Amino acid sequence: MVGINVAQMIEVNNIGKELIERGWSQGSLLKITSAPKMYLAAEQSTLESVNTTNTAPNFLRWFVRQETFHEDDLFIIVSQPCDIQKPPVHEPYVEVMRAYKTNERSIIHEASRNSVRYFLLQRSLSESGAEEALIVESTIRLPLDKASLLHLTPLSNIQDKVVLRLFRNWLARRYDRPALDDDLVNAVQKPIVKAIDRLRPAHPLHDILDGIGEVLLLLQNDTSPYQVALLFLRKERSDSMSVSDEQAANLAEWVEGVLNKSGNAALIDWDILNTDEISLKDYTNALKLSLDQFSLHLDEHENR
Repeated sequence: MVGINVAQMIEVNNIGKELIERGWSQGSLLKITSAPKMYLAAEQSTLESVNTTNTAPNFLRWFVRQETFHEDDLFIIVSQPCDIQKPPVHEPYVEVMRAYKTNERSIIHEASRNSVRYFLLQRSLSESGAEEALIVESTIRLPLDKASLLHLTPLSNIQDKVVLRLFRNWLARRYDRPALDDDLVNAVQKPIVKAIDRLRPAHPLHDILDGIGEVLLLLQNDTSPYQVALLFLRKERSDSMSVSDEQAANLAEWVEGVLNKSGNAALIDWDILNTDEISLKDYTNALKLSLDQFSLHLDEHENR
């Protein structure tokens, strides 16, 4: 490279290693003052042309829009350590997601239930004694110039090994989770998700659900009305409530009532297990049942 001496070249190539040595890693929190949220939007005149002529133009003119994040927002690194360590010539950016504190019980509950959109990073109590949580939001993802991180210091890193492993699993889950067939969504997932939405905020089932790490679905037949068995996996996190067998029975009874009312599925068996108690066969054969949202190919407008 013209104009850069050998010492400068070595320094550039070692930026990633230097970041690792300074404590930057997947899960590092940082503060970026006045960070802009940028996205592309089509020019209004070209959109009006599409609406008027009912035919798409050969091209749309795009421009950058930006909004400022809230001053209290934080960001968390989601890039893997190997990508952080790569020289900028091969990997010039480090990716981050937005993280923020909230006391909204609905968001805290959703983040506690293996949500695709939210991850509960940390629970705490506010000065008034109310529960609040630090939440990571997956819908906002930004690339940061890697070299610029040399001028910052991580606010903190995820110290709990269980939380770090769950965070990494959550990052991958957005892309590798298999979608349920629409028939199963309508018969099982949708009735349960909508029934959870109708629970009052202080309903004791919320605490039970927050202590469940995963809900696995084992199909006993292939056509509606479906016969299903559910496996509740206790959450591994130390900051989560331990769900007793009696509480799990209450949850199963409630699910059974929801499915009976829907009429397209029946709960014929259930169990609650720790993660080290489930067999590999059951885990790989089961379908993961998300309790925070459902997706329908032909009914997208109803998704949460």
